[in-house]
Amino acid sequence: MKLYRDTVKRVMDFLFAVSALLLGVSTLMTFLNAVLRRGFSFSFVWSEEFCTYCIVIGVFLALPFLEVHDNQLSIGLLNSIIKNKKVLKGIFLLRGAVIIVVSYIVGIYGVAAAQAAVQAHTETYVLRWPKSILYFIAVAGFWMAIVAWITIFLNKGDKVE
Repeated sequence: MKLYRDTVKRVMDFLFAVSALLLGVSTLMTFLNAVLRRGFSFSFVWSEEFCTYCIVIGVFLALPFLEVHDNQLSIGLLNSIIKNKKVLKGIFLLRGAVIIVVSYIVGIYGVAAAQAAVQAHTETYVLRWPKSILYFIAVAGFWMAIVAWITIFLNKGDKVE
C-alpha cells in the first residue's frame, strides 16, 4: 500500500511540475511575443495558439495533483458551519465519489472524442498539431483524478502528502 501511495504521489508531483513548466513556457512566450511585436513589429503567428494549449494542458495535468492534495478551489462554507470532523470527512469522501463518477463519465466520452479525432485526422488551426493528442491529455487528467481519489479512499480518507 505504501509503495502504491508513494508511486501515485510521485506521478502527481511530476504532472504538477510539468504543469508549472507549461505555465512558465506560456508566460515567457507571451512576454517574448509582446516585446517583439512592440519593439520590432514582428510576432510569431502561432504563439497565441501555443500559449493557449500550454495553459489548457497544464490545467488538466494539475487536476489530479490538486485532487490528491485537496487543494482545489472550494468554498469553505461547510468547514465554518460544521465542526464535527467525522461529518466533514464524510462530506469530503462524498465529494470524492462524485468526482470519480463525473470523471469517469467525462473520461469515457473523452476517449470516444479522441478516437473520433484520430479517425478524422483533425488538426489545430495554426500549429497543425493532431487534436487527438490534446484530447488524450485532457482525458488522462480525468483518469488520473480517479486514481487520486482511489488513493485517498485507500488511505482511509486522508490526503496523500
